[in-house]
Amino acid sequence: MNLEDWLGRIGQLHPKAWDLGLDRVASVARRLDILKPASHTFLVAGTNGKGSTCEALEQLCINHGYRVGKSTSPHLVSFNERIVVNGVNARDEEICDAFATIDSARDGISLTYFEFATLAALLIFKHHNLDVVVLEVGLGGRLDAMNIVDPDISIITRIALDHEAWLGHDRETIGQEKAGIMRRDRCCVIADESPPLAVARVASEQGAIPLYLGNDSGGGDFGTYGNQIRLKGAGALPAFVEPVLPMPSLLAALQAFAIELEPPTAEDIKALGRLTLAGRFQFLDDSPGTLLDVAHNPDAAERLAGKLQSLSFDQCRAVFGMYGDKDIEKVVLALLPHVDKWYLSAVDEARAATTADLASIIRGFGGLVAGTYDKVPLAYDRAYDESDPGDLILVFGSFPVVGEVLQHKGVSV
Repeated sequence: MNLEDWLGRIGQLHPKAWDLGLDRVASVARRLDILKPASHTFLVAGTNGKGSTCEALEQLCINHGYRVGKSTSPHLVSFNERIVVNGVNARDEEICDAFATIDSARDGISLTYFEFATLAALLIFKHHNLDVVVLEVGLGGRLDAMNIVDPDISIITRIALDHEAWLGHDRETIGQEKAGIMRRDRCCVIADESPPLAVARVASEQGAIPLYLGNDSGGGDFGTYGNQIRLKGAGALPAFVEPVLPMPSLLAALQAFAIELEPPTAEDIKALGRLTLAGRFQFLDDSPGTLLDVAHNPDAAERLAGKLQSLSFDQCRAVFGMYGDKDIEKVVLALLPHVDKWYLSAVDEARAATTADLASIIRGFGGLVAGTYDKVPLAYDRAYDESDPGDLILVFGSFPVVGEVLQHKGVSV
């Protein structure tokens, strides 16, 4: 079977798309002997900023000569993006081989798509004999498949409301789930300036060592203070100057790297300041300009709106599609003051909100819907054709929407 065949198969094997729990996937992982995939394991959970943290950790490792694997999800264009070795996406053949090995080892144990993906990443990383692996939690923390590993250090990024049906309807409950990646006597870097109280409580119960993000106005164990970055286990470093990726994610990566591997350098600060990540405030070199961002919950939408305030453009045309189980109203309200016209697209997944539902919400708030479309490229092309050189096309709302525009534009990921 080729990769497309395998992905179709593993998506149908288990009766539930999401089936949180560690027993089944851990049992197969033990059979494969992949619970310790490298000498140093970083585990990253949180609501927003996980991908940026993983990207920064990977870059630090490469810059310092470590052999590193990175597993993130979801992907934008191809599944291969989920498994990266030394900055290169895994090949179809090695992913297929990993799936075949897992399929044989599971011996009747039912696994979800994400559990297959998790095991494939760990198996491939173990095969490459890496120094470091950076693993992103897909959903929550405590019961997510990635939590079968025993991390040497964990990271919790910004915690906000998302996946409430699975994780809870308030930050305290969600924070408790995220904090489930902590381990006794090991550091957990917390990159949320106002973390839920549950995080500290779980750290105390687990016997973990939390390190908190701070700033000039609020203490903390690491962060930017004046014109310096201060880290536990490292000397002072020059502060970032308008980095592309979120500052808390970069600081968390630096702190975790300093604790687990070695002190970062001023050159690392320069490199991370220039670091970009597909789908995270990503500009395409067009006229009119195109800006892509995977913001898909209210907290991320508010941060995107804040960054839009620093941009100069004539009109903003939004190419927009979301999942129906997200808080669409709050996301729309966050961006409504910045968007002049909305081009709404269906998303080819069962969870997707209909364009009719999106249009009803936007019109209800007084927004102008320019059109509704069955496919993302159709929505993008119409927005592009109707734009003038000084306009901005904003593509956001979900990973599939951003991914389809990247694919449509021929941009590699």
